[in-house]
Amino acid sequence: MSDTVYDEKKDGVMPIVAGVYPAHVAGFETKKLDTKIGEQKVFNISFQVAEEVNKMTIIKHEWIDEELVPSVDGDGKDVKISASFMKGKRFNSRGIWLTENPAEGEGWRNRTYVEFFQGLGVEFPKTKDGKTKLAEVEEDDIIGQPALVKINKEFYTNKEGEERSVWKVFTASQWQDGEKLSPEEVGDDVPF
Repeated sequence: MSDTVYDEKKDGVMPIVAGVYPAHVAGFETKKLDTKIGEQKVFNISFQVAEEVNKMTIIKHEWIDEELVPSVDGDGKDVKISASFMKGKRFNSRGIWLTENPAEGEGWRNRTYVEFFQGLGVEFPKTKDGKTKLAEVEEDDIIGQPALVKINKEFYTNKEGEERSVWKVFTASQWQDGEKLSPEEVGDDVPF
């Protein structure tokens, strides 16, 4: 028998940790829907965590009694580890909605659309009176774009009434030092 050992605290699964990570736009999907407030489009963007994550350190987390908690050393201090295990992981955004022709007083419905895509470097034209003129973002506008993405859990209830969660990108902001990648460099799109 060898001297090989396995220590769950040290060698166990590295759980995803909520935070802000460098990433690139890796996929794009849009659907047109008729909703109770009229016609809307929902955009689902997928991101691939960039190799620059290798330079990051995060607080290690572990599962204790089915709860994800920060790992601490013998002195009670947080254990920090490289975030390199996140490299290449893909995460989908929450749905980003565009409400075409919103009702009077409901222009606020497009705020997330504007902020999210401006965070990816999309520049919307301005009207003469300084308002943002919304254009429909297309795949070629953003694929491969670098961004700093905030990843966290989104909770939902499934058909059986059980609460579940999925990791999602909540926001995207400009990554000043990030370089745009070609579509080939971000790989094949993962279906939603």
